[in-house]
Amino acid sequence: MKTVREAFQGRSWLLPLGLWGLFFLSLGALVALAEDVYEKEGFAFDLPLLAFFHGLQSPFLDHLALAITHSASAGVIIPLALVVTAAGYRLGLPWLDFLLSFGGANLLDQAAKLAFARARPHLFPQLTPEHDFSFPSGHSVAALALVLGVYLLLRRRFPKAAALALSLGLPWAFLVGLSRVFLQVHYPSDVLAGWALATAWTLAVWALRKG
Repeated sequence: MKTVREAFQGRSWLLPLGLWGLFFLSLGALVALAEDVYEKEGFAFDLPLLAFFHGLQSPFLDHLALAITHSASAGVIIPLALVVTAAGYRLGLPWLDFLLSFGGANLLDQAAKLAFARARPHLFPQLTPEHDFSFPSGHSVAALALVLGVYLLLRRRFPKAAALALSLGLPWAFLVGLSRVFLQVHYPSDVLAGWALATAWTLAVWALRKG
């Protein structure tokens, strides 16, 4: 008689239980945030956190935040994603899944910005000019989608490299999100929505593509 492990062996659409839990948690958070933004309800934590980060501003931290945010700009992260895609192709890894997860998350971000049309924060002056809509944070989406996509790309054949990418990438993605609030170009809720979107979409693509 087959064990449970043997019964599900080869069912590559099955993500580990923890990843499914993370998917539903992220999807629920995204829906809750989007609903409140659509209804134009404020978040109690947005303005206090913007004020807190404004109080931390200094020449050193300002330049550091700008450098961190630039590391997730389109001019940096898109070429990096293309390099990852090409490397995945050469190594025989599921590069198309990575491309769909990363590219799809960023396309969804742009669609959501147009759909919700949330204005940028105006409590304090921006430290870098941004003129498009605010919700969700595109830098936060791009950074986390890249990290999660690289992890899922590598985790089966190169688990140690995948773990290293995650351990280094998650703190970077977290700092990218914080930098957007520090620079006064995003509400904290924009950043949370960006992380939730990137997580839910990436895991959904990898689950469905493995079916």
